[in-house]
Amino acid sequence: MVRIFNIIHKNGEIICDYAPETSDSIGHIVVDDTSLEVKDVKYSEYEYGKKMYVSHVRAKLAELLTSKAQIPKEICAVWY
Repeated sequence: MVRIFNIIHKNGEIICDYAPETSDSIGHIVVDDTSLEVKDVKYSEYEYGKKMYVSHVRAKLAELLTSKAQIPKEICAVWY
């Protein structure tokens, strides 16, 4: 699970912070809202060496953008 928060959609980008699992270690990601590609990322220290959480964050942001629904300020991505 990863908590995605401080979600902002503006100027052709969707930007957010994220915290993996129950960690207080925060990462930050910027995704292009057209290509859905990651433009910038600061990995959380929790995921050092794993880098799997950021891919779930990018996928959830892409899902929000393609759904055309209102972008929430906070959401979780869960997988198993």
